[in-house]
Amino acid sequence: MNATGSPVAVLDFRDGRDVPVDGADLRRRVGARLPDSGRADAGDLRFLVVDEPGGLTAHAGAYELVAAAPTLGAVRLLCLVVGDLERRSSPDAPHPDGGGYPDGGGYADGGPRAGGAGRRLRLASVLRSSGTAVLWAADPRAGHDPRTADPAGETEAALAALTELLRVPEIFDEVLSELRDAPVSVATLSLRVLEHDLTPDARDSAWAGALARFAGSDVPVTGAPVERELPSGLAELLGPGPERPAAALLRRGGPAEAARAACVRAVDDLAEARSELDSARALLTGRQIADRVPSAVGRAVDALGRYRDVVAGVLRDSGSPGVPPGDALARLADGGVVLPEEAWVRPSRGTETDEGLRRCTARWLTSGLPLRAVAAQLSALAERMAPTPSAARLRDLERACPDGSLARVSAERPLYFARADAVRLGLTALTAFLCALAPWPGTLLALLPAAVFLLGGALAGSVRPGRAAGGAIHRADTARAVALLVGAGAAAGLVRLVAVPREVVLGGVVAGVLCAVLCVGAWWRRGVADWWEATGTADLGPCLARVDAVLADALRRQWWAAEERTRCADGARTLAAVLRGAAVEADAGYPVSGPPYGSGAGPAGPDAWTDPAWTAPGWSPDWEEPSWTGGPATSGPRPDPSWPDDDWPDDAPAAEAPSGGRGEPPAPVVPRDLPRVDPPWLHRGPGEGGPELVTTLVADLADATVAALRGHTATGGTTPGAVPPGGAPTTLEAAVRRAITAAGLSLRDNGVVPSPSYARQDRVRGDASALLGIGAHRVRDVLDTGSEQGRPLLLCPPAQLTLLSRDPADARSIAFAPQAVRPVVEVRTGGPGAGPAPMVWTASGRFAGTLRLVPLRAGVVENVRGGTEGTAGTVPDSGEEWAQR
Repeated sequence: MNATGSPVAVLDFRDGRDVPVDGADLRRRVGARLPDSGRADAGDLRFLVVDEPGGLTAHAGAYELVAAAPTLGAVRLLCLVVGDLERRSSPDAPHPDGGGYPDGGGYADGGPRAGGAGRRLRLASVLRSSGTAVLWAADPRAGHDPRTADPAGETEAALAALTELLRVPEIFDEVLSELRDAPVSVATLSLRVLEHDLTPDARDSAWAGALARFAGSDVPVTGAPVERELPSGLAELLGPGPERPAAALLRRGGPAEAARAACVRAVDDLAEARSELDSARALLTGRQIADRVPSAVGRAVDALGRYRDVVAGVLRDSGSPGVPPGDALARLADGGVVLPEEAWVRPSRGTETDEGLRRCTARWLTSGLPLRAVAAQLSALAERMAPTPSAARLRDLERACPDGSLARVSAERPLYFARADAVRLGLTALTAFLCALAPWPGTLLALLPAAVFLLGGALAGSVRPGRAAGGAIHRADTARAVALLVGAGAAAGLVRLVAVPREVVLGGVVAGVLCAVLCVGAWWRRGVADWWEATGTADLGPCLARVDAVLADALRRQWWAAEERTRCADGARTLAAVLRGAAVEADAGYPVSGPPYGSGAGPAGPDAWTDPAWTAPGWSPDWEEPSWTGGPATSGPRPDPSWPDDDWPDDAPAAEAPSGGRGEPPAPVVPRDLPRVDPPWLHRGPGEGGPELVTTLVADLADATVAALRGHTATGGTTPGAVPPGGAPTTLEAAVRRAITAAGLSLRDNGVVPSPSYARQDRVRGDASALLGIGAHRVRDVLDTGSEQGRPLLLCPPAQLTLLSRDPADARSIAFAPQAVRPVVEVRTGGPGAGPAPMVWTASGRFAGTLRLVPLRAGVVENVRGGTEGTAGTVPDSGEEWAQR
């Protein structure tokens, strides 16, 4: 089990604040402090209990409940005792009246003596069991300035800082391990700690900037994601699906099939007529075919219109909003449409599409897109993914085969057999020139191509396809006649100038006539092709194909994998709404300032990240936010708690009795609105933020959101650890909101330098300089116990130093620092073995320093059987007589 897998639950037993009355009460308190305590893999439980010396026996029953807390692992209990130890009453000192010391409260002189003589730490037997240790902090401030205006508030603030330090799981485990090896498992401590973190203002500013950047702004999406950007499962649902022709969806003999068959026959007849007329031979044999063309065009137009109307009726009747699926299928059948199973059922692939949607969302978030941009992408994806009612495709059907295009189809178009363009007139003149190369009267041979052109034009006029519909023919007779004369005149002029051989004359006549015949055939084919294009019949076939495509696509979009696509689209819309809501809340801001979560203050609310039991009955509200004040260390004269062991006096001078003693009225309450002062053993890091701070926080927010989505999906809608005892499963909105809140709490409790547990493993995180704006030199300084900055301060007043062991071998030193600065610290200090031993590297990035455990002297600790007060039932430790000298 890793060190950070089980947080430390902090309970304050002082004045009975968090003392559980039974096991159910303890489970409620633990569940409020440990979000994962209800999980099956909770493992070991760690408890840090704050108490007073008298509570170690008075609260024995509560300690037994804590030690017996149900868990799959072990219960680890560290008790932090605050305050002076009790002085054991002496049975040998009689009362003047012979009745003991009724006015002295059990003390021979009516109050505790100065110094440590006779003082005892009395432990219930449960606190001497395995896995339990006691840490005594008589003075959490390690001395104080007598001029301070609020000593009680400073003590509470110092205790809060000490509790927050001991809450670090790695430090908790190491302290517990060292105390278990001590002779009596009880010790006091000296320490020097650096909080290597941002200043509160810098942290709040960076957090607000990261939230604003992570939320983003409302930017319209230019287009939906393309298939290649999506996982395979989603891309398949967005793709064309199973390709089936429209003819395969029509029932034989049904209305739709009959209309389509008539349209296909009419279009095929036109195509056949066109192929017959598109040859020079048609000038001689194509008259009957040409006469049937106008009626075939009309039949094709009518048939296509009827088929389009049938398809429109099928789409309208079966795909209107609100039509139940059963009725829609019945209406499809009435229209002659039958859906085979493979046309609308997709083989089940489990949660592939849900996983693909989550992966797609995670990729967008981790790529740097803000929440609102990702929400817009998801909305666009949902629009494309959702089944579309076929009635919504009627406009597409109208565009595929508009009424205007059918109205423009007509056979009354003129046929242009010949045109008066330069190419055709030049060819005409050339044929006359070739035939007129013989001397007069051989020049008259130019009439041969003229006759060919005349005969071809007459045949074209009688065989033109639109003749039955009244279509005209254009032959450019005048222009061609002029071209013939020009060609013949040119040939006659050439013959006058030169003598043309007879062989050339004969070849010219043959070539001229052949060229005229070829021109007539070519002009006919070109004229017929232009006529078909002018009539619009060439669009009838494509119109039929487009109508078929609209029908097949409309049926596929409405019926194919409809349930899965609906679920996926709903999931995308839900994610988009959740992310938009999270963006709105991010704009409003998530609180991050205040006391660390585990030290007693948590965000309000009933969810598992809150700490409802650690409120007013716990820590005093008078010291709200003590650990974030960043005030200067106390100044002024104070006893030096770090004397060498050999120089410790056997009995320190008596301390002045505080005002407001027994029998006196209580001292007036000092207003606690003064700035709090950090204890002298704690130094705050002056980090103002580095260049990568906001970018890193945005990436952390994205990773936290992705982890929440993944956890919510993996548990079927229940985020692990997010269900309070007896509560309902957490919604996706609450899971995302809680993840963002957890990111802020991680920033507050652990700092920004270490990678959170939810961060992606492939992310490269900046060092302390890039994130905090300060280097790791202060960490190295605080780990150097020989320097003034690193010398630990003892949390025990000089008056009670005689209670501590003088054997230096009994003391234990623990050095700790964030794991994130380990490479820098090890390299600069000369390697892994150069630092103090043992060295504890913490996942939290806030604390670094040295903690020294000094066991209590033998005989100071007494075991008490049961939880009753008094001397009866106590078992003195070995060395009792020596301790009383």
